[in-house]
Amino acid sequence: MTKFWGKMRRRISLRSLSALALISLLFVSCIDVNKSTGGEFVPDDQKFGIAIKEFDLPVQQKSSDSIQTIFSGDAVVGAYKDPELGITTSAAAIRFIPQVRKNTFGNNPIPKSLKLSIAVSSKIVLDQKDANIPQNVYVYVLRKDLDSTVMYNNSITAADFDPVPLAGNVFFGGDSINMDLPLSYAADLLSATQEERDSVPFFQKRFKGFYIATEPLPGSLTGGRFNIITTSNIYMTLTYNHIDDTISKSDSVLIYYASESEPNINIIKHSSKSLETATPTNKLYVEGLAGLKPFIDFSAVKNTINNWALSQNSVLSKVVIAKAEIILPYEFPADYLTIGQYPSQLFLATRETEDLYEGPYYKLLPEISLVDDKGLNNRSKFYYSMNITSYLQSVLKGKLTKKNELEAYVVPAMSLTNSSTGETSYFIDNTAYSKGVFNGTAATRKPKLRISYAIIP
Repeated sequence: MTKFWGKMRRRISLRSLSALALISLLFVSCIDVNKSTGGEFVPDDQKFGIAIKEFDLPVQQKSSDSIQTIFSGDAVVGAYKDPELGITTSAAAIRFIPQVRKNTFGNNPIPKSLKLSIAVSSKIVLDQKDANIPQNVYVYVLRKDLDSTVMYNNSITAADFDPVPLAGNVFFGGDSINMDLPLSYAADLLSATQEERDSVPFFQKRFKGFYIATEPLPGSLTGGRFNIITTSNIYMTLTYNHIDDTISKSDSVLIYYASESEPNINIIKHSSKSLETATPTNKLYVEGLAGLKPFIDFSAVKNTINNWALSQNSVLSKVVIAKAEIILPYEFPADYLTIGQYPSQLFLATRETEDLYEGPYYKLLPEISLVDDKGLNNRSKFYYSMNITSYLQSVLKGKLTKKNELEAYVVPAMSLTNSSTGETSYFIDNTAYSKGVFNGTAATRKPKLRISYAIIP
């Protein structure tokens, strides 16, 4: 009996405790907590909240001169004629190397043929009707050494390659460009010394490479096409005869190829530079490659925000930026297909200087990897939005003071994702031609800087 009643008492005690705990929870859950208690005792001059403010963006129209196009991985050969922006051309300067080195050509090598093969990986057209237009493609012999100091779209001029093309062919937009090069050039290759055959630097000192170009459509015709060529898909096949020990050996073959590891470069020219203006009231263009871009001087932006802070009886140092975004609006074109000409992504870039390069280069703001608003096209609201919170905070705090740090261009951007790690990297898109027409500074929906902010009392 004692054991029985002992167990029962323990069960009753546990049940009682559970019941008490449940009742206490019910009573606690019924108590309302007034979180505003004491709020009436906080002085008004010590209260602050988040608000949104929009500023007219002091945007200009400038060309992105001297854009880096070395080691892009793709040779861009093409031309486009636009009724508003004029003519854009892109040519490619490439180096090539022999596939087999320490080679001997035998006695009295005689060339039979020299063929150039170029595989076209993709094409860019602003109007699909231009996908198969004829283009005259020419190959010239380079006179200038290509190295890491030749890095910009304007680093090579007409004086840097032979004025008369080595060969040419008509290209209709297929998947390859093929040419028969003259036997005289094949003979030059076969005259390479043993030192030149054994050493790539010595070989390239003499045989500097090719300049591949095309031309815009003739007369008043508009349109065009850019052909994207992976440099590793460019090669030459040299067939020749020679004699060894009085035995004739026919049809020996040598291969010369371009490589993505070589400093190949795209040379780009635009006639749209004449449209540069400090007051783009009507239209604002974003042109691919080295063309027109919206340009923003953030020292002027800082001055505007400073004056606004003073008008709020505060100072700039008390303005806390929670979010800052650039809004570039556009009007949906009458022909909906035109929207396909717009860049898929835009972001800010400044011109930086590092030891890695011989001169300044365009570099995307690092925010693009960290924010959600990465400059994509919001097609439902007809604008691009770029989150530049960290950058603007640094500008307003005086952490960025150099001229190049405060001058930014809105440029087309692209991304690549590592299939192994899943990490995404962002770059300036300097191989695709695009055209976007945005609202100017006098439009109803004009370019804006939108901030979410608080002012510290």
